[in-house]
Amino acid sequence: MDGKNDRLSSEELEQVARELLENDAEMEYDAGLHREILDKVRLRSGQLATLLSEEIAVVEEASRAMRRFWVVAALALLAAVLLVAGAALWSDGTPFASRTANVTFASGLAVLGAVAFVARWTAIRRRGVSAARELRTALLAPLRALIRLVISELQDDEVRWGGTLRTSKAPALVELHLQDTIPSRTYERLRTFIGEHESSAIGLAGARGSGKTTLMRQLRLDKNLDFHVALVSAPVQYSAVEFTRLIHNELAQVGLKPGEAALIRHRMVAPTLRAVLRTLLASVVLFFMIALWIYDKNRPVPDALDLGWTGFAAVVLGALIIGFMLSRGWVLFQSRTKLTVPPRTTRELCLQQLEFLRWSTTVERSASTALKIGGTGFDGGGKLSRTEREITHAESVQALRQFIDQLLALSNKPVVICVDELDKLANPAEAVDAINGLKDLFHVAKAHFVLSVSTDAMHSFAARGVPVRDVFDSAFDTIIGVGPLSMKESQTLLSRRARDFSTVFVLFCHAWSGGHARDLIRTARACVDLKRELRAGEEATVALLSRRVLRKDLREVVDATVEKLRGDDGNEEMLDQVLAFQESLENESAPLYDLVEAGAFPPDGGPVAPEAQPAATLAPYARIAALCERLFSVSRPPAAWQSEAMGQAVMALAEARSSLGRHPREIERRLKRAVEACDRV
Repeated sequence: MDGKNDRLSSEELEQVARELLENDAEMEYDAGLHREILDKVRLRSGQLATLLSEEIAVVEEASRAMRRFWVVAALALLAAVLLVAGAALWSDGTPFASRTANVTFASGLAVLGAVAFVARWTAIRRRGVSAARELRTALLAPLRALIRLVISELQDDEVRWGGTLRTSKAPALVELHLQDTIPSRTYERLRTFIGEHESSAIGLAGARGSGKTTLMRQLRLDKNLDFHVALVSAPVQYSAVEFTRLIHNELAQVGLKPGEAALIRHRMVAPTLRAVLRTLLASVVLFFMIALWIYDKNRPVPDALDLGWTGFAAVVLGALIIGFMLSRGWVLFQSRTKLTVPPRTTRELCLQQLEFLRWSTTVERSASTALKIGGTGFDGGGKLSRTEREITHAESVQALRQFIDQLLALSNKPVVICVDELDKLANPAEAVDAINGLKDLFHVAKAHFVLSVSTDAMHSFAARGVPVRDVFDSAFDTIIGVGPLSMKESQTLLSRRARDFSTVFVLFCHAWSGGHARDLIRTARACVDLKRELRAGEEATVALLSRRVLRKDLREVVDATVEKLRGDDGNEEMLDQVLAFQESLENESAPLYDLVEAGAFPPDGGPVAPEAQPAATLAPYARIAALCERLFSVSRPPAAWQSEAMGQAVMALAEARSSLGRHPREIERRLKRAVEACDRV
């Protein structure tokens, strides 16, 4: 795969896309439309190039290294030709008086040089092949997503709005990091706030799986946002110093050129292959030296200054060894002084910071004195050893602040530091400590901080007496809530992950998931899985599959509620009500709406014990499931699914579903709207 200026090669892109359409079972489509699909894919190659900018940079660097190598190889070949020609024309050359000896010796040196160049060429070529292979591997997932989206756009309304699910294979309907860069209202708000302020501290709050991490990844992929963007995931075990060093290290790596960190891996040749090449080269040199020594023994020596082949080869080899030792000494000297030399470029600064984070410093000083007269006297010595002490949190914060200031001065590019999954910290109090610890870094000029925590974790922390909500609200300039996906965003997301996924099923998945990204994918995957379980003669209609998905999810929630209430003597009445509803669900023939209306559910009248919380919210959950079954259990023509009333009903159901967990009155108000919207269909 070749790339120029962060772009993919159109020819190579088309070849990979054609192979997918012809050989991939999931991608197989009408051969007559392949040309149109490929044209649309080529028109959107810029989207793929944005996602794969780092891999493209690695390929480009490997290509440049190959071009540089051929220039050096051409110069070396010219030097070898001149060496051999000079030896042939200069009969009085050194080290031998014989023209034949000089030509032979020069040819031997040229052969040794050729062996070295072949080894170097092999390493560079291997790096290029490996980079191209990694780019191709990274390309496959987003290219498949783009092809699925293009195929969906080419389908007519009869297929797109059909009430039957045609999708039977959907391997991407899992929580993969596909870097779906679908348009998002929340992302535009986040990006705008960062772009309009000199510095900021932004909190991202939303339910688990709502797409907070995706928003942060989009900041890294946004070419119009010319910032250094570092994304750090909070550790499970919190340590203030280590957490700051983790942010420092990630920002230092981001400051390098795109793909440079990956190139370091590619420059390392396989250890086994290196050992084989060194053994082969040593064998050639040894054989060459023995041949020279045998020849020297059997020829007359004209004078004492004649080095002979063996002597001259030994001089050359010695010079190479001395040169190698000097170069290694210079590298060692540079590594010891690079921490004290002021960096002149962003790359030098970032490499310096990585060295600073990786190594500790030991300084030793020694002195000795001696006085001897007539073989007697005294001597003494002293030694001072200093090892850099472990830095404190305040010092690590100060070091990071200084690095940010230097990075801004050298690159003139603002910095965005994203800290994800604060709710992953094992101890809730550590989340508060982490936020308070990072507050020391807030409001550095041209530095922006984006921290995410789930609202579920906030509620959980609050129930345990940890004031994370208050700390979160007071620490940031603004808190951006990650809301549910819109209907259009859900359509785009599922079209990129599943082929031939009917828009009618998208409506169902959006309504039942409430626009929650993770639940949307899970619901769509459940539809595909249940389709594969259908018996002969059963058709994968939205009425059948939606009914089975809803009942399956409802049974799981009811079973979990029963387990929560088991063993709690104070909730016997609540347990009896839940068990009665669990038994009614065994009646597969009765409409779910009738079962819910006839059932008795525990009231959601205020704060309850944690084990009773699922039971208190079971009633609205079951009512939403019943409304969804009622709406999607009717067979409708495509025009009916596209009607305005249907769209309003789906949006009302999604809003009611996303309101679960809020105040009971808010849930009831949205449920009432959903009932009214469904009645109008």
